[in-house]
Parts: sequence; structure tokens; C-alpha cells
Amino acid sequence: MQLIIEKSGEIGVGNYPDFLQFPTTEGQQFYIKNGELYGKPSAKIPDGDFENATWLEENNVSPDENIMLLELKTLQGFGAVGSYLVNDTVDKQVMIIYEFEQDMSEYLNSCSIKFGIDTPIASMTLTLENPVDEETEIDGPVAINEKTSLLSPGAKVSYRFRAGDDLEEIELGHYYIDKSDYSILSETVSVDGRNLIGKALKSQTLNGNSVFAYQPISDTLNKLLEDANLRIDDYEIENESENRSFSYTPDKGVLSAIDEILSIMIDWKIEETVEGEIIIGSPTYGLFPTRSIYTFNRNKDIFSRQITRDDGGAYRKVCVYTSDWSIAEYKDVTAYSGWNLQSNKTLFVSVAEGTSIVNAQAIATELASRLENVGKIETFNGPFRPQLLVGDGANIVNDDGGTSLGLITEINHNAGKSGFYTSFTVDSGGKLNRGRLSDYLNVITNKTNVGSIVYPADLSAYNTALAAVIEADYTPTSWATYQSIVSANVVTGANTQGEVDTATSNITTAQGDLVLM
Repeated sequence: MQLIIEKSGEIGVGNYPDFLQFPTTEGQQFYIKNGELYGKPSAKIPDGDFENATWLEENNVSPDENIMLLELKTLQGFGAVGSYLVNDTVDKQVMIIYEFEQDMSEYLNSCSIKFGIDTPIASMTLTLENPVDEETEIDGPVAINEKTSLLSPGAKVSYRFRAGDDLEEIELGHYYIDKSDYSILSETVSVDGRNLIGKALKSQTLNGNSVFAYQPISDTLNKLLEDANLRIDDYEIENESENRSFSYTPDKGVLSAIDEILSIMIDWKIEETVEGEIIIGSPTYGLFPTRSIYTFNRNKDIFSRQITRDDGGAYRKVCVYTSDWSIAEYKDVTAYSGWNLQSNKTLFVSVAEGTSIVNAQAIATELASRLENVGKIETFNGPFRPQLLVGDGANIVNDDGGTSLGLITEINHNAGKSGFYTSFTVDSGGKLNRGRLSDYLNVITNKTNVGSIVYPADLSAYNTALAAVIEADYTPTSWATYQSIVSANVVTGANTQGEVDTATSNITTAQGDLVLM
């Protein structure tokens, strides 16, 4: 028997090539190059005709080095299995198992996805219809039954939103199931889950890997994520050359250890993108999703709203002081009109010893500015807006044309048979590129180590430039001279701030379609 190839074309260069075709009319070529595994995916192919396929950039997907003898086999309705040989000091045979995504959109009853600014853990609840579907190969209810389950704890659920057939899908995150709830003869089943940070980092402990040598902080963070069994393409960490050693007890949680490490950095954070990648670094690290300002008209873009006014966190004055009270800088706060606050209600904020008067004045001015709008929190319900991120700015336009600006601190996307809508909470005391008052206080009150720089924390771009200038132009020999240089630079650069473009949210949901994988 002779195999005749009607059409051929070169799509990659490597050894042991193999190919997988996916149910979503796309495919991926795999091959070995320089001892590592590479994949080259295709764009979606209409009608499955690969003759005019568009091939995308190749990606290094290698879990090992010195790979050879790659072989893959497709299993109908399941995925693919295969193996390769690792030819290093000892030959090692590695088995590959890949399970195809299964589209569960037609069974969607309802779902809710929640994001909050105070935690990097996002959560979801999902309810699916659970009929017996004769068109599938599953014996019993399709989602969960007594024998099998597509929604077992640990299974991955991916949310994608599409409005209309021709529009691109918008990622809404990837979540790993914690718990499923199945009742015999029930028409629906429900599951709860969290994102990768919640599932892999919050739930795991350090165990025997709890002591970290004196090394760059980035290396320690990499080791923590590696020991948590995350793949190298699951996360990105900004390079940080500062060296520290850390020692924890074995029962320490991985996320808790990361949080403690981040607390000694100036403004580092951990965040998971909706594509499922964990990012760790400073706000200026380019891999963090860009925040925007969105404009909402109260009676057009918003169905309903709830307003909370609380003067518990509102003040008439602010005082920035050192512990010995050698410095005590006061600044008046302009409160909301009509809020009858006592004239001497004062917020006292302690800063590090060695802080100069210039820095204390700058911090007091910044605090007074932030306190002008503290005390008003609004929760809005409106059309489905999958593009919103916690940390985005919200510009709320009133009927009379007046506006109020705040920071989005919580988002709850809801989708299903009852409709598609988004609720979000706006904190009037927060602003884009400035954060909230509580975050700012954490920054300035945590700077207690000698050599730390105290400065208005919202000038993130300026701070980076300032640090570079100090490091390049002068290496101080004492804290006093170092502080004098920082103070001088803060004075000359205190007005440096970035511009932020505004965008108007205008998404309709008449043709909404949530794709669950």
C-alpha cells in the first residue's frame, strides 16, 4: 500500500515532527529542535481545510532538555497521549497526556465570577444543567453522574465571552474546581472554584522546602512557585537583585510566604491575569494588565446602584510624624460639602526615623489630597462588561453633567439564563495610578528599614527614574547624606505624573454568549 500526499508544505524545521488537530478547527505542529520541544499552532481554520492554514509563531513548550524520539497519538473524543525520551545522564522515558477541552456552553444555567482588589484570589460558582444527552458517549447525566464527572475537584474551567459570531472571545479567567454538588435526579449541578493563585498557592504549604539561602529575592520567589509544582509558563517574576534569606516553618502557606516577601519590597504585588498567568513585580512591570478609566452614565449604562456614606474614615486634618515627634507636619483636609465633621478630627500617620521635613510635608499634602473624597462607596449594576479590571478608574456622570471619580475595587460578573450583567463597586477614595488611601498608608508606614526611600507613592514612574539617578550619580556613605539627596530630588520632581487616557464603556449584551471550556 502506498500513501500518496496530495498537498505538502513546510511549516517548521525540527526532528521527530508530529501533529495534533483539535475539535475547534485548529491544529498544532510539534517537533524537537536543539533538544527542546517546540509547538507551532495554527489560527482557526474554516471547515477544517488546512491547505491555506495560517501558522502562528512557534513556542518553546519543552518541559525537559535533551529530548528525542517524540511520538503522539490522538484518542477520539478524549485528547492525545504520547511519549519522548530524555537523553541526559540517565535515559528517562516521559509519558504525555493531553485532554481536550469540552464545550459546556449549551448546558450553562448560571455562573458568577468575583474579583477583589484586596486579594489576588478570584472565585467562581457555576451551575450547569445535567441532562442525559444521547449524542454524547457519557453513560448517564452529562456533567456529573455516579460513575463519571467532567467537574471533579481539580478540573479546570475556562470562561470566555463572545458577543456575536464574528467577534473575538474575551478571556474571563481560568478556575480550578474545589467542590461539586450533585444530587440524583436533580436537573442541575453546581461547583465552586478558584483561580491558580487560590488553588495552587493558597492551598499548599512549604513542607520541607521552607528555608531559602541568601540570594536575590526573585530567585526565592521563583523557587517558591517551582516547589508549588507550577510550570515555567504559568508565571513571570520581575528581576530583583536585592539579596535576602528567608526561613519559615514547614506549615507556612506558599501564598502567605510570598506575601511576607512582598511586604519588604516598596510596592510589589502578585496578580493573576485573565489568561491564567501569575505576575509578580512592581506596578511599573510591563506584564501587568494596563488599567484604564471608564465613563458610565448613571441612567444609561447603569441599571441600579447602592450608595454607602460613612464618615468613619473621613478626617479634617492629617498629621505626619516621627516616633520621637521631632517632626510633626499638619495639613488641613477639604471634606465633602455638607459633611459636618469635627474640626480637630485628625488622622495621625507615623513614618520612619530619618524622614526629612520635606518628605513629611510631601506625604502630608498627598494624604490630605486623598482624604478629600474618602467615605463614599457605590455599588453599580449594569450591562455585562467583561473588560473591567479591579484597579480601573470609574468616571460616573450624573444627569446634571457633574462627575465623580473613584477606583473599582470589586467586580462580579453574572451570566446565564437570567441574563448577562456586571456589578462593580467604586471607592471614591481611590484613583487610577494612585490607588486607595489604605494602600498608600501601607507603603509609607512599612518603610522602616535604613536605606528606604520615603516619597509620595503615586509617582511610580518618577520613583523608578529617581532610584536610577541616585544609583548612577552618587553612592552615599551614610543614611543622612542619602536622605538629603532623596529629599532634594523629591522637591524637584514632586509634580511629575503620568497622563491617563479615558475610554467609554459601551458594550451591549443582546447577543451575549459565554463559552465554558
